[in-house]
Amino acid sequence: MASKKNGGAIDIAELRIKIDQLSEKIMSGLKTRSRLPLNEGTFSKEFSEGMTWFMYRLKKDQDLDSEFGRFLYYDQQPLVFEKSQLSKSKVINVENKGLKPITVDLSKKIILLYRFALKELCVAEENTASYGETVKLDVENILTLNERIVPLGEQVAAYKMQTSKEFLKIKTAKEVRGALVNFAREKEVLAKNVEIAARYGITDKKFVEKFARDMIDLTLDAEVHFIMHSIK
Repeated sequence: MASKKNGGAIDIAELRIKIDQLSEKIMSGLKTRSRLPLNEGTFSKEFSEGMTWFMYRLKKDQDLDSEFGRFLYYDQQPLVFEKSQLSKSKVINVENKGLKPITVDLSKKIILLYRFALKELCVAEENTASYGETVKLDVENILTLNERIVPLGEQVAAYKMQTSKEFLKIKTAKEVRGALVNFAREKEVLAKNVEIAARYGITDKKFVEKFARDMIDLTLDAEVHFIMHSIK
């Protein structure tokens, strides 16, 4: 849900703290996952109800979130699945519905980014006995990555729209993206991710920078989508 000051404006300092926290959680999750085999089969082999191990676990986790009302908030969208495909919420009243409801599907790109990380960090082996453990971690990590990219990306975009009138004049997605790019901030985010990763023993700086760079690019995709649909 959006971080706001008392007056209703989005608190960018608090958002950046959340971004740092999620970066910490992502790198910690990757380190935990790196101790287990690659187990690529969880993304392709059927587990139950016509779904792969990964898809079945992903749906079950989001079913539970849906029952507790998570997806009643506008800035919380399920990954891969539609809201209508998930369990019905047992929560009735939601006071804060967050940002304007805008849906952007970056699920395929987010999952590909995560699987790229697995190939870099995990031993290329298959151990079906550990499928249950690895798929649990994979779903947790991908949902964290999605949270870092989409909801927080949209909140950052909303902040930029609140503080800069130039976005109201922009007509194309390319122009929006150009206006959003902040090289100093991106350099800071890259350095922060390298520092966090190193603390968890992920010392391949080239890999971490590529992973973080791709994460930033996907976040920009979410920001551009939010702004283009907000100014219509």
